[in-house]
This record gives sequence, structure tokens and C-alpha cells, in this order.
Amino acid sequence: MKKGILFILSLIAVIIFISSCNDQKTAQELIQEEKKAIERFIARNGIRTLSSYPKDGVFAENEYYRNPDGLYIHVVDSGNGRRVVVSDEIQVRFDEMQYFKSDTSSVSSDLISIDPFAFLYGNPYSYDNYGGYYTCIGWVIPLSYVGEGAIVNLIIPSNLGASGDQNAYRPVFYKGLRYTSFF
Repeated sequence: MKKGILFILSLIAVIIFISSCNDQKTAQELIQEEKKAIERFIARNGIRTLSSYPKDGVFAENEYYRNPDGLYIHVVDSGNGRRVVVSDEIQVRFDEMQYFKSDTSSVSSDLISIDPFAFLYGNPYSYDNYGGYYTCIGWVIPLSYVGEGAIVNLIIPSNLGASGDQNAYRPVFYKGLRYTSFF
């Protein structure tokens, strides 16, 4: 009798486990949701995407260059002309950060950067002054186009985002991201 009850309870546990696994979204489904969230954000904000970087480096209002990695860049100010070199410490500040949601609303939280985030350029293992949570390749890519003091707006897909954004398949919009110092 005890073996029969144990068998039935084990069978119920297996069925519950299998059904709970089927409720989870696959990575492909999460990537598709993220792609649709970016498309909605672009449409809602009247953004026009460019397939090539402007030759003169000047962007019209709401024009964003989509680079081959999927990063959307809008240059507000290209900076003072000083280019970053390997091992420079880069300081980054931004006016606003918006996380995209997977549903129809556009923002799940905002953060304003008061203290600069700092990271070493060219060191993939560099941690920012907050333990590496915010630093991302999406901040590094624009440095091939702009110099110190530049101001950019970015739409960063999760694969180019901070570790927390990558894990959550969460794209992020940065408004007024400034490269304040190279040293």
C-alpha cells in the first residue's frame, strides 16, 4: 500500500514538474519579444533608422544609426575630438535610462546617473565602479565614432547590454549618455 501511494505521489510530482517547465519561454521567444519591444519603442517615438553612419557625423532629430550589431546610436554632440585609446579610463554619465517591458508599455523603471560610471577601455574584464553591473559593450561601440565629451542617445539590445539586461533579455534606452573624461 505504501509503495502504491509513493508511486502515485511521485507520478504527480513528475507531471507538475513537466507542466511547469512547459510554461517557461524559450530564449528564442524572449529574443522575439525584445525585438518587438524595440520596434514599438521606435514607432512610438517617431525614430527614423539609418543603415549607414552619416558621413558628416551629423544626425537630424530622431535619426538613429543601427550598427551591424543592432545598437541604435543618435549622436547629439560628437565631443572635443580626442579619441579613446586602449587602457583609457572612461567616465560615463547619463540623463535618463529606460528599461523596455515586453508588453505594450514602454518603460519599467528610470534611473538618473548622478555619479559617473567608470571602466577601462579595451579590457573586457574591466568592472565599473559599481561592480560591473551597468557597464556594457553598448557603451563602448559609439566610442569608435565620437570623442571625449560626446553626448549620445542609445537603444541597446540585451545582447549588448549590462549583465542584468542580458539575463533578462531587456533592451535599454539611454538618453544623454555623456563620455565625460578619458584619462
